[in-house]
Amino acid sequence: MDDPDCDSTWEEDEEDEDGEDGEAAGAGDADAGEEDEDAEEPRAARPSALQSRMTGCRNWRAMQDMCRYRHHYPDLVERNCNGDTPNLSFYRNEIHFLPNGCFIEDILQNWKDNYDLLEDNHSYIQWLFPLREPGVNWHAKPLTLREIEVFKSSREIQERLVRAYELMLDFYGIRLEDRGTGTVGRAPNYQKRFQNLNWHNHNNLRITRILKSLGELGLEHYQAPLARFFLEETLVRRELPGVRQSALDYFMFAVRCRHQRRELVHFAWEHFRPRSKFVWGPRDKLRRFKPSCPPRLLEGPRKAEEEGNPGDPDHKASTQEGPGPGSAGPAGDEPSEAGEAAEVSRLAWLCLPRPALPCTPVFVNWAAFLSLVPSKAFSE
Repeated sequence: MDDPDCDSTWEEDEEDEDGEDGEAAGAGDADAGEEDEDAEEPRAARPSALQSRMTGCRNWRAMQDMCRYRHHYPDLVERNCNGDTPNLSFYRNEIHFLPNGCFIEDILQNWKDNYDLLEDNHSYIQWLFPLREPGVNWHAKPLTLREIEVFKSSREIQERLVRAYELMLDFYGIRLEDRGTGTVGRAPNYQKRFQNLNWHNHNNLRITRILKSLGELGLEHYQAPLARFFLEETLVRRELPGVRQSALDYFMFAVRCRHQRRELVHFAWEHFRPRSKFVWGPRDKLRRFKPSCPPRLLEGPRKAEEEGNPGDPDHKASTQEGPGPGSAGPAGDEPSEAGEAAEVSRLAWLCLPRPALPCTPVFVNWAAFLSLVPSKAFSE
C-alpha cells in the first residue's frame, strides 16, 4: 500500500468538504484495499515515475509533491522579501520577466500563435504562473502570502491571469469556453498542438505548474475542468499518450477541492484499462463512490452547435460523442458498462411514442383581455 500520509483524497469528510485547508496530512487510508507489500518500504526506496510505469506502483514522489501543495506547504518557511513583490510588479506591467524577458502585456498581445517562441523559451512560465515553491528559473522569486492576497483582490491582475491562461491553453490546442465555470474544450487547431504535447513532455511540468498556480491565485475552480479534459483525452480518446502518466500522477491531484478530486479519480478508474492495475485510489471506495452528476464526455466538432441553438439541451445532447451499445471500452478490451447503460437508456427514450401536437389555430380576443387588465400594469 502506498503511504497514506501523501493522499488525503479519501479521508472522511469530518472537517472540510470543499477543500483541504484544515486537513491533517497524516490522517487517512488513501489506498485501502490495495496490496500492502510496499507498506514497510523505506521512503528512500519509493518508486519513481519511470518505476511506476514499469511496475504498476503509485509514484510516491508525485504523491508527496501534490500533497504538500494541497496542504499549503506546511513545512515552508517564507523568505524575508523586505517589501519586494516581483510577481506583483510583473503582473502590474511594471517590470519585465528575467532573464532577457519582456513585459507581461507584450506576452499577452504579441506571443499568441507564436508557438515556437512559447515552446523554446523556458524562462517566462515561472513568471506567468508563480508558485510558493522555487522553480528552475532562479530569477523568478516564489510567491509570498502577501502577493497571493493582492492577486486575488485585484481585478486588473485577475484579468491578466485569465488571459495568460488562455494563451497557454491555445498553445496546447485547448480553448476556455466559459470564463465563469472554467469549462474547456478542443481548439480548432488541436491536432497539431496535441502532436507537440506528445513530442515535448516538459510541457507536462508546465501544465502541473499552471494547475497549481490557478489554485493559489483565486482561480481554483479552473483546476478540475482542465484536469478532466486531459483525463478524457488520454483515457477515453487516447489522443495524448505522452500526457497520460502526468494526468494520473499530477494533474488530477492538483485539484484542491477534495470532492472534485474524488470525481476525477473515479472517472479515471472507470476508463482505465486494465482496471485491475489502477493504483490511484482504493478500489473498495471507488466502487461505492457515486458521482454527483453523470459524466459528460468531450463534445464533437462545434460546427453543429454553430448551425443550431447552443442553448437547447436536446441540441447539446445530440452533439456529444460516446461509444455505441456493445462497443469496446477506452482500451478496446472490454465494454464500458456506464457508457453502454447510458446509450441504452438514451435509445429507449428516443423510441418512446410522442403525442402529436395540436394544429388548430388559437384566436384570442385581445380587446376583451386588455379590458380586464388594470392600466397600472403598463406603467413604470
